[in-house]
Amino acid sequence: MMRALDPMAPSESTASSEICLFSTMGPWARPPAVWSTHCCARRSEAHKRRFVRLVSLLLVAVCMSWASVLGASSAMADEIPTEPTTTPPNDKSLPVDSQEAEDSPAASAKTQSDEESLTPESQEANDREEMTMANPGSIYEQFIRDRESKEYLFQFPGAHLITEPWTDLRTRLDEKFGFRPSFSFTHLYQWASDSVGPEDEASGYEVAFDATWTVFGRENDSPTMIGFEFLYRDKIGTNIPPVALFTQAGSLYPTSVAFAEIDASVGQLWLQQIFKNQFGFRLGKYNPVSAYDFFPMKNFRTDFLDGVHGANVIIPLPNRGLGGFVVYRPQPKVYVRLGVHDANADTEKVGFSSLFNDGELFKIAEVGFDPGFAERQPGRPPSGDVHFSFWHQDKRSDDGVDKGWGFVVSGSQRFGRFMPFLRYGFSDSGRRGPAPMDHMVNVGVAIDDIFGQNKDRIGIGLTWSRPADGSLDDQGALDAFYRVEVTPQIAVSPTLQLIMNPVRNRGKDAVWILGVRSRFVF
Repeated sequence: MMRALDPMAPSESTASSEICLFSTMGPWARPPAVWSTHCCARRSEAHKRRFVRLVSLLLVAVCMSWASVLGASSAMADEIPTEPTTTPPNDKSLPVDSQEAEDSPAASAKTQSDEESLTPESQEANDREEMTMANPGSIYEQFIRDRESKEYLFQFPGAHLITEPWTDLRTRLDEKFGFRPSFSFTHLYQWASDSVGPEDEASGYEVAFDATWTVFGRENDSPTMIGFEFLYRDKIGTNIPPVALFTQAGSLYPTSVAFAEIDASVGQLWLQQIFKNQFGFRLGKYNPVSAYDFFPMKNFRTDFLDGVHGANVIIPLPNRGLGGFVVYRPQPKVYVRLGVHDANADTEKVGFSSLFNDGELFKIAEVGFDPGFAERQPGRPPSGDVHFSFWHQDKRSDDGVDKGWGFVVSGSQRFGRFMPFLRYGFSDSGRRGPAPMDHMVNVGVAIDDIFGQNKDRIGIGLTWSRPADGSLDDQGALDAFYRVEVTPQIAVSPTLQLIMNPVRNRGKDAVWILGVRSRFVF
């Protein structure tokens, strides 16, 4: 956890927490050599053993839960007459969780029964636009996106022997209990064409096990949900994690987000309640990046990587920590959101001490609407969004960060395969404030259905930013990726970034950042 009073001074664990990137002024001015020196510190063997024990305990708990649920599911299955099934054809366009059973007689009978049981009232409820509580990178939204119908290049022979039991179990857990677990592994490697520090490459990974549980209200418009996230992040094969490479390349802000060094931690544990599909709130430990400033490509695991697209760093959103927000929809296409969060949040800690002892807060208010240019898919976020976000952060005394405020105006809209976006941000915080820039303009487009695969995506974004430090010049940047669904469980994304006029590498007009990201979801 970084606690540097002097932003030019080293801290005890510079790369151990995301807090040093999004809500502390220090890294915007820290020399690259200082960052590299402290990022190279090795974890102790005891630290590694603690991680192994935590993972082992987690796996035991999960297996015990699965065993008990399987027993209940088996009892439920005994009550349902079964019919012989045949092996269905390999339809690459089917949803991941139903590719092995979609054509079975039992599935067809169930679909027909469900259709016949829909009354006009229930059909109207299904067609009603659901509240969007978070960004696509949130636990629940990520689960839904991972289970959506997708086309892919190939499947490994025999892979269904491993994936079928798990997907069947997960389907039963969702249908009977409203419980939706997911496991993912994401890796990123990046290389910089030039460096002002000793490092020009970075590699890191994330292991995440998360779940949501709709405790009550699964059949109505007032559900009660609990969210959980267990994560571990580390560098691998290089001296620094990808989240620190920007200090070596001389960029104003990170060339990747989230790929830091974080001990095995409960990253999120929150309670969410929606009332009549019109009002909702969330309380607990959660990720503000996925809760505020809606952006359809704000997902470092699958879409853009850099600090503007992946986290919009002109808003100094804190780390995963304690907070809460409320959402109200006066009209189906209009929303108002108010949130407050611990400004000193640390992913590795619960956060009661910093929240109640320091009392330094981050506050945000948002109002937005769906322009309605494209039809919204049932149960999914809107196809378009225009919003205004105003934020304020208190002075953070221990970290030497001044108070600041700012706003963001953002718009995105899907037109068929294309989703253009335009965003502007302003921050009044100064050199020692919480944001690295005073002005930011971001424009770009995402294109889906590349070469006939419906979930493949190309994204291109351009950013101009004016640093909060007046002694630095303006910086431009390009962030691009091409996501390919290789198998139903594996996606690979070559990435390309161009930093134009890097503010802390004045000897270069441009620096290229090449990378490759791979993600496995199970």
